[in-house]
Amino acid sequence: MLETLTNSLTPIRTPASKLAKISDRLGVAGLYLFAFFSLLSIAGANLGLGLMIIALALSADAWRRLPRQPLFWLCLLIIGYIALRTVWSTGEIAAAQKTQINQARDWALLFVFFIPAWWLSQSPNRITVVLTLMFSGFCLGIIGALDGETLARIQQGARSGLHFGKPIIFGFDCAAAILALMTLAAYWLNPQLDHTRSTRTIRVGLTVVAMLFFTQGLIISQSRGVWLSILFALPVVFLTLNFGRPAHRRTTHQLRTPFIAILAVIAVIAVILSLNWHTVSQRISIERQALGIVVTEGLEKAPLGSSTYRLHLWRFGLQKWLERPLLGWGPGTTHTLVEAKNDIALQDPPGSSFDHLHNAYLEAVFQLGLIGFVLIALICGLIFSMVMENYRRKRLSVYFLAFLLSNFVLIAVYSLTDFRHLHWNWRFYWLIIAAVAYAFALSEHRPSITRSAR
Repeated sequence: MLETLTNSLTPIRTPASKLAKISDRLGVAGLYLFAFFSLLSIAGANLGLGLMIIALALSADAWRRLPRQPLFWLCLLIIGYIALRTVWSTGEIAAAQKTQINQARDWALLFVFFIPAWWLSQSPNRITVVLTLMFSGFCLGIIGALDGETLARIQQGARSGLHFGKPIIFGFDCAAAILALMTLAAYWLNPQLDHTRSTRTIRVGLTVVAMLFFTQGLIISQSRGVWLSILFALPVVFLTLNFGRPAHRRTTHQLRTPFIAILAVIAVIAVILSLNWHTVSQRISIERQALGIVVTEGLEKAPLGSSTYRLHLWRFGLQKWLERPLLGWGPGTTHTLVEAKNDIALQDPPGSSFDHLHNAYLEAVFQLGLIGFVLIALICGLIFSMVMENYRRKRLSVYFLAFLLSNFVLIAVYSLTDFRHLHWNWRFYWLIIAAVAYAFALSEHRPSITRSAR
């Protein structure tokens, strides 16, 4: 890892001038600072992002190459649309101006992933370093938050988001870490790597221990939406690793490894579930009863709970969106409009209205309208197509493909039941994942991990 870090500091293209050299050093410093603090501290992450922006402004090469990318222009287009939509909507709902401006900023920041992507693309080793720093900072935040009082509450079955405060985002990031570790374990098991059996055993063993650590974090978050999401994301890792290689390159060992890994993961999950069965079963049974009443007697007869609150919010969101289908209501307007409804089914606790609709797809079309939703869909579709095209061209390995695709599925399913995408810790996670996917398209070189993995 130390060798990878050292190599990552030097860009593949030698800087042509002193200013270019300063720009690259400033950019990579900001990139690593941003990655480490992305799931740890908003101040540190913002400082790193600021350094990357300054470095990008100084990079003549970046401004020669980025404007040739359609994705770059789509990102600028959606940022411009968000700004215009906000200016328009602030005059309509004056009480929500501060919230509108703040959420418009957060919406726009979701689409600046081309900034870290540029600095990632300058050296393929930076991708591995950045992902390692992101989850290392996350792990440090968890450990730093585990004081005696918190541990006592967790042991009694209380939900916790630890250093995040928000259990759902904490659980989501634990799920992302598990996917990363599973992919890493599969990489260590690659027979083409020049590792001794003892080295391979130690590395895989440490990876499994880390996986257990984050799995426990996933359980204590008690987020059923995240639990559902990772159930869909896990098979993507195995299927990609198994079928991502050309058929003529699959050895018997490579075909057998994913199935062994599946059994190992099932065993790990079984152990964790058995230790936390009371917490898991209680969270599931409560919602099962409420949904049963919804099916048999209707939504109005069901007791208000996590699932039924969501159903009420979705119904309200759809009805309200149909009033302005093309342009939506504008960023940051959800809470004001929900509050104006003054419906007990949209308040938890009573008197405190929800500030989002618990569905990212509905929230996007509600705030930005069909125009904004289509622009977001185009950006996501282009990112996905770039990943597949770069895999076909052998610019990224099957391991990076498995990691990225499983994260895309995790995001897609999670977005059905929640909307925390504008929170700093989820937003920074997305900036790194999207930047990694885009970096392969910006880079003209194949990463070294690809050669050793294929």
